[in-house]
Amino acid sequence: MSNSKKPLLAELPRTRARLILFGLFVMIGFSLISVKIAFLASKENKKNIRYSETEKIQSRLDISDRNGYILATNLDGVSVYIRPEEIQKKLVVAQRLKNIFPDLDVDVLLDKLNDGRKFFWLKSLVSPKQEKALFDLGQPGIYFGEREYRFYPYGTLASHVIGYTKVNEFDVNYAKISGISGVEKAFEDELAIKNVSQKKNNTISLSLDLPVQAEVENVLKEWQKRMGAKAGGVVMMDIHNGEIIALASSPGFDANKERDERVKNKDASIYFNRVVQGVYEMGSTFKIFSVAQGIEKDLFTLDTQIDTKAFRINSRKIEDKYKFNNKSSIYEIIVRSSNVGSARLALMVGEKGLKEIFSILGLLEPVGLELREANLTRPIVPKNWRDITLATVSYGYGVSVSLLHLAKAYAILGNGGYYVAPTILKKNHDGKRGAKVLKKTTSDEILKLLEAVVTDQRGTARILESKYYRIGGKTGTAEKVSPNKRGYQKDKVVANFVGLFPLEKPRFVIAALLDEPENNLLKEPCRYASCTVVPMVKKLIERTGPLMNVLPESHASNF
Repeated sequence: MSNSKKPLLAELPRTRARLILFGLFVMIGFSLISVKIAFLASKENKKNIRYSETEKIQSRLDISDRNGYILATNLDGVSVYIRPEEIQKKLVVAQRLKNIFPDLDVDVLLDKLNDGRKFFWLKSLVSPKQEKALFDLGQPGIYFGEREYRFYPYGTLASHVIGYTKVNEFDVNYAKISGISGVEKAFEDELAIKNVSQKKNNTISLSLDLPVQAEVENVLKEWQKRMGAKAGGVVMMDIHNGEIIALASSPGFDANKERDERVKNKDASIYFNRVVQGVYEMGSTFKIFSVAQGIEKDLFTLDTQIDTKAFRINSRKIEDKYKFNNKSSIYEIIVRSSNVGSARLALMVGEKGLKEIFSILGLLEPVGLELREANLTRPIVPKNWRDITLATVSYGYGVSVSLLHLAKAYAILGNGGYYVAPTILKKNHDGKRGAKVLKKTTSDEILKLLEAVVTDQRGTARILESKYYRIGGKTGTAEKVSPNKRGYQKDKVVANFVGLFPLEKPRFVIAALLDEPENNLLKEPCRYASCTVVPMVKKLIERTGPLMNVLPESHASNF
């Protein structure tokens, strides 16, 4: 093995070691906190502050990745309540509590202490530091209750998949934790239990691979910053069984830190899952669909010559940015990404044919993922499929879908033509495949085209060509609709790419998107997917391939 290959092959142990150590540090840290809390709670009541002795009830199952790494769990916490009748110097106590909890309103607290109530909650959850400060007060009338709270060991990692929770109601030793988004919401019935022993297992296992997810998020954040993009998303999925290996949306959130601040946060966009909730006009990644339908119905082959001269449909001119010959093969239309050629193909396929392939590939309905957010997201499709509609839809305008929709569609095209349903759960598939919806020959021809987009020197994704993996895919760049809904903004685009790898035996699809990117690192600023998203995808594949046991081509024996 040459020295040039060693850095990539070393990614696997280094990355896994880095993440494992991080996880260990996190868990060790919180283990120490738990020990400290247990120590304080076990102390005799020398300072009048009391701990409830009621048995604590576990209220929620863990969530783990496919390898058993815990992504969400319940930890022991401490709540604080007050019995006002036991407190003598109420003003003094209120001021002392203010010193421990700066967010407390002294006047409101005094009202609660003096209005005759027998009991009220001061804090549903306190930190070990706050607990110690309260304990040191030695103030009668202040009581501690041990209870659970939801904890996410890896902070922002996979936040849009896992989701977050809130406490709807709680008792001294029990908190009713309810899911608000993500897996926490989608599997509320399975997660919300009162007796773990009643369940066969105490974990819901997701299809996510934690090390892969971490690498994807790191690269996405890096590239979003480098390209000056306002947001981004990436999804990686097994094309045969639909299991999602990584799903990242940026910016994200940390449900641990923002537990008390979430309502106050004005930037609600951080909770928006751009992979499943965002629907976008995707541009040229749609061009492959007309080709697939034409090949499926034996309307043409990759060598068929198509008129690529600019033309008009009513008053609308269809033209290309770059010059094409009067006639171009379908191979060239896809490799060089011709709008004119794509429009011609869509007109050949017709309304019925285009709707049929869209339906087969799942582009007309919600994507079908377990997450509630995904099932509430519907593609935006034309009401009337006129000729101009067929033309513009063929190159990704006039229709809006999610990034996961694209991943699903390309998975079907690349897996031999079998239907596949995306899932966020790790399942035992027993080698079963979905229904056969396209001919294998159609899939084979599409794979040839997608690889040519990368390997042909004229291809829009040629910088994706890797020394380590055979990759195929298609670029897409779409101008964003103007705020007044009149025309498009040339300086603001959505850049995306959908690819498959390794092509010698396709296993995974990767779909990536950057919202309003601009590459200013070149001689001239560039917003196209070829210079913004594509280099990011190359890095993603080469970083995560070894983690998914996808060995670099012709180097398997060296592992």
